Amino acid sequence: MTIKELKSLVANEESEQLEFKKSTGELKGGMETLCGFLNRNGGTVVFGVSADGRIIGQNVSDSTLREVANELTKVDPACSFDQIRVKVTGAHEVLLLATAD
Repeated sequence: MTIKELKSLVANEESEQLEFKKSTGELKGGMETLCGFLNRNGGTVVFGVSADGRIIGQNVSDSTLREVANELTKVDPACSFDQIRVKVTGAHEVLLLATAD
């Protein structure tokens, strides 16, 4: 995904298949939302975007990715997820978690 595609995605605003989280500091809530998406038609949680659609980004370190991976292993029954990183500025990235088709 390119930054242009990300901007287009967040321009759609939050919906029943798209939710924004300011950072992975809100990982627990994001995982709850992702599980809800699994019970419906799928969806994407975007970390690094404010509730009003501003692309902020965050530092996505190895530790961050391990924490996210650990949370994904807790989903029962196990499911496939797409994890997409989009560089926004400097060391800041947006992390998208999407239910896989």
